[in-house]
Amino acid sequence: MNLRLTSSTALCVVLFAGSTAVAQNSGGNAIGQAESAPAVAQDGLPSLEKIIADAVKAIGGREAIDEVKTLHTIMSMEMMGTAITMENKWSREGGRWAKTDSPMGSMEMGSDGTTSWMKMPGAGYSIISGPQADQLDSQASLHIMMLDPQQIKQDMATMEVVGREEFDGRMAHVVRFEPKDTEGEGFMFFDANTGRVLGLRQTEQSPMGEQTTTMTFGEWKKVSGVEFFHVLKVQSPMMPGGPMDMNITTLKVNELDESAFALPEEVAALAAEDEGDDNTPAQDDAVGSDEIALEDLPESYRDRAQQMITQIKAGGEQTISQSLQQFEELMPSLPEGDDKLTLQYIVQELKKGQ
Repeated sequence: MNLRLTSSTALCVVLFAGSTAVAQNSGGNAIGQAESAPAVAQDGLPSLEKIIADAVKAIGGREAIDEVKTLHTIMSMEMMGTAITMENKWSREGGRWAKTDSPMGSMEMGSDGTTSWMKMPGAGYSIISGPQADQLDSQASLHIMMLDPQQIKQDMATMEVVGREEFDGRMAHVVRFEPKDTEGEGFMFFDANTGRVLGLRQTEQSPMGEQTTTMTFGEWKKVSGVEFFHVLKVQSPMMPGGPMDMNITTLKVNELDESAFALPEEVAALAAEDEGDDNTPAQDDAVGSDEIALEDLPESYRDRAQQMITQIKAGGEQTISQSLQQFEELMPSLPEGDDKLTLQYIVQELKKGQ
């Protein structure tokens, strides 16, 4: 289970708010810099083990949490006048399913615990892995990760208590973390009085520079002996329109069976084809056999594409390499159209001179 809550949630919402993250975030502003760093370490702080134990106790205790075998949630939100619904299903056995609905269409992702897949608007099914599968895991596992910080600890290269500060109007113990598989760091905030997790702030490197996202949990209600948050406030530079409240309208515990995570027939067929292929298929050529000219892009996309190329190149070889990896992983999941063509052009131009 990977702690990629901030980026995956923000990216998912931005995608359905208007276009891809490429189109929404092509400006050159220094974003994510307004948040102040959490407090430095202070004497008299509780140990990390005590903070985790208190957080578990505050919402119902270890035994009650372990009894949560499946979870089904529906979240609704509105961003810039656009209604968005995110439905998630999670199983302790490994099943994952997530669907995001908006006026732009529906994106669906799922896993039976072995094979992960995606279905984008206007496109068929595809098998996914790497960051895309991590996104599915993060979205579907959102509540469970926050219920049990001990699971989060397993995915961290570093997790340490660093201080106390006010968060969302409450005094909180601050826990700093660095994920094993991504660059950047984050901070979790635990209520110094009740022990309950209040929220987190995470900074990650992206093609647009450092992105800092804050998530705040509220309106905790008990379901099946465990307290769950029912409001999630997200603040991120990736979200046009400012902070957004995600309201949990449905939360059901232990009402799913494993059939909820069965592979669609189309995905099962794709998986069978992959197993029967002795050769690893080459990654789709992001550029194609013919070079894309700037004039091939819609006029409204040209300036944004050039701005992004300039900004990424200014970051140096490491930023170029990271951007190419992210874009090429995203490419197969995008439907044919102006967004994909623009991303292909950006990849093409970034590769020149390497």
